[in-house]
Amino acid sequence: MPNFTYATLSDAQAALAARLYDSGMQQWAAGELTLAIVEALRNWNALTSFWRAEFNMPLQQGVWWYDITDSTVAPNTLRPHAVTDNYLVQAIEYHLLEPPTPTYPLTWSGSKQFSVPGILDAITRRQNEVLGATGCTVTRQLVDAPIVRAGILLPDTTIDIRRVTWLPAAGMGFSPTILKQSDVWAKRSFDSGYTVRSQQPPFVWMQATEPPPRFDVDNVPPVTGQYELLCVRSGGVASAVSPPGAQPLSVPDDWSWIVKWGALGDLLSRESNAKDTLRAEYCQKRYAEGLQFLSSASSILSLQVNGIPLFVDAVTNGDRFNSQWQAAAQGPPQSCYTTGLNLVGFPAPDAGPYGALLSVVQNAPVPVNPGDYIQVARSDYDSILDMAQHIAMFKLGGEEFAATIPLYQKFLDRAAVYNRKLKAMGQFQWALADVSRTEEERNPRMEQEQ
Repeated sequence: MPNFTYATLSDAQAALAARLYDSGMQQWAAGELTLAIVEALRNWNALTSFWRAEFNMPLQQGVWWYDITDSTVAPNTLRPHAVTDNYLVQAIEYHLLEPPTPTYPLTWSGSKQFSVPGILDAITRRQNEVLGATGCTVTRQLVDAPIVRAGILLPDTTIDIRRVTWLPAAGMGFSPTILKQSDVWAKRSFDSGYTVRSQQPPFVWMQATEPPPRFDVDNVPPVTGQYELLCVRSGGVASAVSPPGAQPLSVPDDWSWIVKWGALGDLLSRESNAKDTLRAEYCQKRYAEGLQFLSSASSILSLQVNGIPLFVDAVTNGDRFNSQWQAAAQGPPQSCYTTGLNLVGFPAPDAGPYGALLSVVQNAPVPVNPGDYIQVARSDYDSILDMAQHIAMFKLGGEEFAATIPLYQKFLDRAAVYNRKLKAMGQFQWALADVSRTEEERNPRMEQEQ
């Protein structure tokens, strides 16, 4: 049952069309208006974490890591990655005054300024930039651990290495070891004999500063096994002939607009007829602003296992203060750790059964059918229309679009008001929002700008 029953999608379309002086929906089709309304709702959730809810996730015996965006792991997830490349292609085509290509294969029927491959390439580039700049999605990856001294070369789809654990083969008498990060200079300065040391469990990993991505360890493992890596990896985008929905973005749904604006900035920066300097600059500003917002976004707020609250901490804190948590005997989960906006880990559970109840910032509920209600408070509904109007006017460009920028500022101001109200609801409300940010604070991927 919907929480808010004030206005339906059909109502919002009509209200937005009236604002655009296009009540007959001739210049802006109903589908285009829907895209603008949905993007406004996702912007609202991205800036305010407005939609917060709980879902259950079963824990599996002996499994440490769970990706809460993966419906095969978390079948009840409220944070699936559902926005596809095709969805962004359509939104971009509307912005560029080109006819939409809603089905595969994506056959271009627009002007010679743009093309489907060009749009897909721009989406791919900007998505990878977002992943590299924010580390919002972290992937668990296993690679073989050789028992000879050799650097571990990783696929060029690897953007960042966040963590390395040595997993010896079962039955060899060794336990998993969480490796500490160092660098070659430190090892050569304070442990110069490490390169000729006899085989023993590794304790330190060192990332090579030169490309392509690879790392080395201090000791050659005594037995066969694998390295478990937590990485930021590039996202995939389907080709123009792929089946529909084949490639969801690796960026969270409510932040997919960052990729869209970045891709539009690229497309409108091309030479000749496609060039539109003013709109390209606007897109780049929205893109850069979105990166800043996403870098401080929230995902997991709190967690219970079988009804018992567990403190959710950064995985780096777990590695430092509970360094044997991945080597501990299976048992009831007593702690949990998170990294990125998608991974949560537990000391390996036993047969249980155990169920985790996660409180998360869920994806914005978006309307699909004309009778679906817009899930936003009545006090904020007008702000959604402000933002949707601003988005819809982008395709006109020039002074007409520039005149709607105050509507965007009004939307930001309203989001700030909501956040101040949220902070006043309880003394520690803001601490919940910081859970997903702690890992980046404890294990930064880059130095802060001065």
